[in-house]
Amino acid sequence: MSFEPDPEKPAAIEPVDASTLMDQLNVAKAEVLQLRSQLLESKQLDLLTGLPNRLLLTDRMDQAILLAQRQERFLAVIFIELDRFKAINQTLIFPERDELIHQVSRRLIAPLRLGDTLAAVSSDQFAVLLPDLRDPLEPSSVAQRLLEALRIPLWVGKRKIHLTASMGISLFPQDGLDSLTLQKQAESAANRAKVEGGDCVQCNTPTLSEAFLERRELETYLSEAIATEKLQVFYQPQYDWADKLIGVEALLRWHHPILGAVPPSKIIPLAEENQLIHAVGEWVLRTACRQVAAWQSLSLKPLRLAVNVSAQQVTHPQWVGTVVRVLEETKLPPACLELELTESSLLKNGKLGHAPLHELKAVGVRIGIDDFGTGYSSLSYLHRLPIDTLKIDQSFVAGLHPESFEPSSRAIVQTILQLGENLNLTVIAEGVETDAQQDALRRMGCEAFQGYLLGKPMAAEAFGHILEAQQASSFEALVVPKAKPIQ
Repeated sequence: MSFEPDPEKPAAIEPVDASTLMDQLNVAKAEVLQLRSQLLESKQLDLLTGLPNRLLLTDRMDQAILLAQRQERFLAVIFIELDRFKAINQTLIFPERDELIHQVSRRLIAPLRLGDTLAAVSSDQFAVLLPDLRDPLEPSSVAQRLLEALRIPLWVGKRKIHLTASMGISLFPQDGLDSLTLQKQAESAANRAKVEGGDCVQCNTPTLSEAFLERRELETYLSEAIATEKLQVFYQPQYDWADKLIGVEALLRWHHPILGAVPPSKIIPLAEENQLIHAVGEWVLRTACRQVAAWQSLSLKPLRLAVNVSAQQVTHPQWVGTVVRVLEETKLPPACLELELTESSLLKNGKLGHAPLHELKAVGVRIGIDDFGTGYSSLSYLHRLPIDTLKIDQSFVAGLHPESFEPSSRAIVQTILQLGENLNLTVIAEGVETDAQQDALRRMGCEAFQGYLLGKPMAAEAFGHILEAQQASSFEALVVPKAKPIQ
């Protein structure tokens, strides 16, 4: 016998455990919160690029302004409008248009810091937020790097596309105290740049405008100096513990008839930003190698040449070949060349520049670390890289003078010297300016010195005279005087 359920009688509801009900409710709440977060995120992101949109940019600007007010810092907004973008876009099909925007956004992100924000404002407009600035002139340098990044041709499919941009900069607090005003000021400056023909930057703050104009002027002068070989190489001697000349460092100098002496601290960053560093670096290397090769006959023992190189040079695919070719052309033995990189450039480069350094080491070139001790880093790279020389930074050497003595400087110098001894590395103290500093270094075991006490950077002719005088005094010491006849 079977029993069918009575259709008119409601089915019994099975009791549900309270904890199970709470779990289901929590799951539902979590799903609602996730959907709400995704919805909010979709409203704050550009659908095509995934970059923050104007809404999220404004929110981040509001937070950055509060922080800047509290810490008495600057912040800047760079408004970017692509030149002739609509005309270029009309020549592309839809997938290509999307690909072009993706490539542009990647180009613009590359020069920015970790805490900066790149926002997509419209199809052909972007904005960059630079928070927490200590230097009000820094936005001009960033804008220049952004311009240079866009000037490199883009490939979309098989098409080569040339893009430029008009950019405007506004600065907090000079150009506005709120996010809306700062955005309007930056956009207004970008419009002025567009009126001037594009591919340039305009600023609202007079100081920024003057700095950017000075930078453009300096860029033009530097290009002319490279083309007409108006740059110079000066040489600063390096001595051992017995005051014997052992080497020389090549230092870039530029004296402009209008600007006067332009320091390397201005030349190198400008050359890096404008892709001139490879031409400048190769010229310095070739000039110095040729000169030191000619000096070898005047030196009592092989004279070592130290040449500074930048991170951009190390990562250039043709760099190793350039160094080898210069050595072959100038006939300088590879063991006489030492390439110096700053500790900070090694850290910034990561593993990218390791392979070229190993290749050059295999050729016989020496590798040195300049400004050692200032990188605030792990020393693990010392056993991964083919390092031959450490140069103690002059800031530590300065602390060894009795009138400005700093116990921490002495401890750091002693540690570097001990490290060099344990790893069988040459250690040179740079910035030696007083006898007291050199005496202190000698007592700690330092065996090589460089600084104004021993010799300032000088032109090739003046350094040649030092070598000739050294050769003459050495020859005189070898001549044995005749014995006097017995009366």
